[in-house]
Amino acid sequence: MIKILIRFIAILPHKFALALGNFLGRLAWLVAWKKVDTCEKRCVLALGVGITIARKIILNSFVNIGRDAVEFAKLEKINTPEKIKSVVEFPDECIKILHDAQSRGHGVILLTAHIGNFELAAARITREGFNLYPIYTPQSNNFINDLIQERRANSIKNDAIKSDGLALRGIFEVLKNNNLVSVMHDLDARSDGIVMPFLNMPASVHKGIIKIHNITKAPIVPAFSYRDKNNPAKHKIFIGEIISDAPDFGKNLKSSLELCNKIIEGFIKQFPEQWFWIMDKWQYTERKKILTPSL
Repeated sequence: MIKILIRFIAILPHKFALALGNFLGRLAWLVAWKKVDTCEKRCVLALGVGITIARKIILNSFVNIGRDAVEFAKLEKINTPEKIKSVVEFPDECIKILHDAQSRGHGVILLTAHIGNFELAAARITREGFNLYPIYTPQSNNFINDLIQERRANSIKNDAIKSDGLALRGIFEVLKNNNLVSVMHDLDARSDGIVMPFLNMPASVHKGIIKIHNITKAPIVPAFSYRDKNNPAKHKIFIGEIISDAPDFGKNLKSSLELCNKIIEGFIKQFPEQWFWIMDKWQYTERKKILTPSL
């Protein structure tokens, strides 16, 4: 059934597919009302906004996810040399930053988050000649997980790195060969992380990105994509300056993670409706009733 739906979406004109994604996102927003209520409450606390604004942000977040989903279904149609460039803008100055980082010969770690359409962004970066390996957390449904990984591999021409016990070996190998690794740094690290503020609330933050940098010397570069607010069919990639060049970066774990968090938080605040609020970023600290950071 899912494969049939994907085939149907794939043949739709882009404009109609996005309209369908808008509808599906709104439908999910209506059906998942308990999840929506939790997201709205977190949005109020995280951004310091009123419930009316938070409700609009969460609705638009669901709409964005719906659009992301149909674009993922149309990925093969979009990911052609000319089409992907017309859909996803990748400024020359951003490309230059990546080339400069890669020229150091240690590979590049992309600090990113669940904002915009990261699947399209990965396809566009790959089209520019970069060898990109995303790190992914497996889905609980094996069929869905295999389907996603198959389509992802076809678009970036590489297998993603599964975040399990063997992940570090794969990451080190990719960086050793001077390739790019993308790290979704906004996931809940649960008991493996360090509790520190994230969007004004204590959250468990992954510390692996700093440890990998310290071992491999791979530069860390912020990388995000966002959807054009005036034209939902268009996306743009943002690549920031190398943050691991900051004084004492990597030497002090707390300050290094704070810098990573600050960059992600800034982008979320700029495009709050494009972040995946449905993720349980604060699930661990809420369940443990942790009200203050441990660092």
